[in-house]
Amino acid sequence: MTAFRLYKDRLKQERQYQWKNTKAVVDWTILVYMVLTLLFVAAMIYDMFPSFIALLQELPYGLTLFAIYYLAWTGAIRVYYQQADMYFFVHRRDLLQGLKKWGVIASMGLNVIKALLIAILTYLLMEAISPSTFPLLEWISFYLALFLFTTVLGKVIDLHWSGWKRKLITFTAFLFLGLFTYLTVNQSMWIVSTALLMLGFITFFTIYLRTESFMVDMVHNEKVRQKYVGMIFYVSEYVHVPRSSERNKPLFFRRSQRIIEDRSPHSALTELFFKYLLRNSRHIFSYLQLIGITIAVMGYLPLWMTFGLFMAFFFFLKEWLNIVYDELVGHPFLNMHKGKKLVQEHYQDLVTRWLYYPAVGLVGFVLMMNTLFHFLMR
Repeated sequence: MTAFRLYKDRLKQERQYQWKNTKAVVDWTILVYMVLTLLFVAAMIYDMFPSFIALLQELPYGLTLFAIYYLAWTGAIRVYYQQADMYFFVHRRDLLQGLKKWGVIASMGLNVIKALLIAILTYLLMEAISPSTFPLLEWISFYLALFLFTTVLGKVIDLHWSGWKRKLITFTAFLFLGLFTYLTVNQSMWIVSTALLMLGFITFFTIYLRTESFMVDMVHNEKVRQKYVGMIFYVSEYVHVPRSSERNKPLFFRRSQRIIEDRSPHSALTELFFKYLLRNSRHIFSYLQLIGITIAVMGYLPLWMTFGLFMAFFFFLKEWLNIVYDELVGHPFLNMHKGKKLVQEHYQDLVTRWLYYPAVGLVGFVLMMNTLFHFLMR
């Protein structure tokens, strides 16, 4: 068996696996509705394109550039390693190296195509917003080099650091490259920046190829492989999949102090819901992001669109809180008490309202102030 043959077999297995998962949840009727929905959305975007461009022209230039820069961090390198490979190919390290080589080559080819498409589309978008902003060839070359550099940089960071160190280094690199991109666009340093990024890409690419990366690549491959299955389970109301947290200690209420003195079943479940949400930073940041992003976007949208955004926030936040509540009561201990005195059906609205009403009230107040200023400034 050659490394290329092994890569082809793994690629074929991956396609068959994902196709079986797709057929398990999507039949022809769902597929037809998905196509019709996509056509409707495409027609709506085409019809609203002039107003969309006018809206982007009112946004800060740096915000649009940041969104384009953020897309440069969406590249990925996938090597089809499996956990059993460390046992089956213990005497065939050449197969593992060859499998990694072909996986990197295929991933880089896909990254080049993706980067070129994004670069061309963003160039056309920026030309529509602000003509003569970017030179075509220089922008495509720079964005391609930036995309490849960030992709291989992420791999090298994953190889050498883990935990909070990896997050800190990634965030620092994100800020530094963001400043580097802004200076390149602002000062028109296209040739110098592209050359530096390509030099860095070659250096980190060589480091990644020569470094033992089996465990990192294997874990990443399994995450990608199970990503769509996990999405199916998360949207299912019949399957509870608790999300893991890297924290060893809770962020708040480490000693489990009592919040509500009343020890009725409803009050106890409310207190448990508060602690479950606040002890996990993922829940806290998601809750604050929903509120903060909605308020920030309201400042740039036309008045009629802010009312639509408020209605979407009204329902979306409620659904998100219900998902967090379902995660809580989906715990095996609480699941035994469903329908009984401790956990009852009507408790869901009573428990989630303590976080729902303040958020809706805050966003509603901002909407009211925007409406007031809109008519006063006319």
